[in-house]
Amino acid sequence: MNSYRERLFAASEVLEAGAWRAELRNDEIADISYRGVPVLRGIRAVVRDQDWQTLAPVVRGIERIPATEGTSLLLDLEFDGFGCRYSGTLGIAFSADSLEVIFDGESPADFQSNRIGLVVLHRPDDAGREVLIGGNAGGQTPSRFPVDISPHQPFREIASMSWRRDVVDFNLSFTGDVFETEDQRNWTDASFKTYSRPLALPFPMDIPAGSRLHQSVRLTASTGDSPTPETTGVEDLVITPEVASVVPALSLPIVFISDVQSENKTLEGAESLLVELVAGAPGLAELAKHASELAESLHLPLDVRLSTETPDEVAAILKLVPTRNIARLGVFHSTRHITEPDLWDGLKSAADDAGLTASLVAGARSHFTELNRNAHMVPADAEALVYSITPQMHATEIPHLVESLPMQRLTARNALRISGGRPLHVGPVTLKPRFNAVSTTTATDETPDEAPTDSLQTDEFAAAWVLGSIAALSIPGVQSLSYFEVAGPRGISSPTGLTPAGRILNSIAALRGRSIFKTRGSRRGLVLYPVQSEDGIEIYAANLTAERMTETVQLPDGNTKNLVLEPWTATHQHTPAERRSS
Repeated sequence: MNSYRERLFAASEVLEAGAWRAELRNDEIADISYRGVPVLRGIRAVVRDQDWQTLAPVVRGIERIPATEGTSLLLDLEFDGFGCRYSGTLGIAFSADSLEVIFDGESPADFQSNRIGLVVLHRPDDAGREVLIGGNAGGQTPSRFPVDISPHQPFREIASMSWRRDVVDFNLSFTGDVFETEDQRNWTDASFKTYSRPLALPFPMDIPAGSRLHQSVRLTASTGDSPTPETTGVEDLVITPEVASVVPALSLPIVFISDVQSENKTLEGAESLLVELVAGAPGLAELAKHASELAESLHLPLDVRLSTETPDEVAAILKLVPTRNIARLGVFHSTRHITEPDLWDGLKSAADDAGLTASLVAGARSHFTELNRNAHMVPADAEALVYSITPQMHATEIPHLVESLPMQRLTARNALRISGGRPLHVGPVTLKPRFNAVSTTTATDETPDEAPTDSLQTDEFAAAWVLGSIAALSIPGVQSLSYFEVAGPRGISSPTGLTPAGRILNSIAALRGRSIFKTRGSRRGLVLYPVQSEDGIEIYAANLTAERMTETVQLPDGNTKNLVLEPWTATHQHTPAERRSS
């Protein structure tokens, strides 16, 4: 089986011991519940290098340890990647009222790391939940998981955490280091993460060969009553006549000289062509010229994003762009990735000197994180805000990618809060990061050949995932979205035509400004995106699960539509207004 198919249909094992239930997905203890009550998104050990890149974990073996009560396993782990290696064991022990996870690690060679150890992923629906934080120095502090995405660590110096869910009281205790919590929703991860080695300490740290690490996390549960059983009824899927929003404009990112040969390989309804121009990058002048020529051939305006360190570079780069047909213009610091005051002033001055009437935008060219942490720096006279999305900052497993989709909507809502009502332009949205925004030792912008490529880019999965992303980000205030690249290994087209994701984008681009109908009911992994067309409804649907899906959807006129979706695929069906039966 190809590696990308192995990701889509990855093996997992259900772990059940007494009232506990979890799923073992490679090295991750995922979806932990107690007596049917969801507790944690997961627990795992992570190793990250000096540039915050995550070494890939491989389970070399699993030992099942006999136990008189509960279940115990010992995972033999090896972490590898980016020229670094690390080894360890992960002990997992379930008892009647507790789950204990113990990580013992050892470095086979010298290397530098920013983090090694256990991480606990709390569920995103813990937002707003009361929690009691036990400090390393003793004492307990009442707090809450944040509702709005927290730009900085909501909890620090953690020795324990206690909270109630349903009628069950849970407690987490940590040993082996000082732990703190960050809001991973900043990066569209569906979790709050409690981890060790506080970010306030210097990094990277030297890890000598033979050095060892020992950490543990213990989760306990107590209840006197039976938890409330979950509702078993399944709500019908209904497309209502109410309008939720409108289809945002779609733009095309171009980041290097592509092999685009014809208009047929790009989006016919695209709103603009987005180009990122990075000061000092190889082929900068050629890229600016090529982007302008391509935009003119496609009869599209440019959306120009400049990345510089000084205001003087702003004017110099802008002079490399021969076209004056520029819809949007933004500038960001080349290593901090945000719009800074001196660069903003330089952009306004350069735009005035060039006689441009483009909309001036500000924000972050990287994650929502940087926008959130620097909201105070957003220029008051910026006409719109921008930020980008990638779901694989921390994890590459398919469940994490799928779970990122509702978090994308949450970042957009939080960005609109920061914008004060100004519109958003979200993108580029990519499967893999376009560059390492947190690198400590290397240039943040890779060349086209160096930038990471996901093997799923040309798979049907990418079409299903991008439809889920568009559906998540289609909310009032989001004016445009941009996905992937025009061409190349991370593009929406190839020498033979559009990729599956490209075909979905091409179809939706033509519906810009059309009404999106509200829906009722939901199914795990099902995306519904119903759009009003001139003579009916365009029903876009995606199955983001590994199982075939058959569903019946009620239309606004009371008739029904049957949907049959293969695993990890997206479909598009036109339903004429005069249609009276399914």
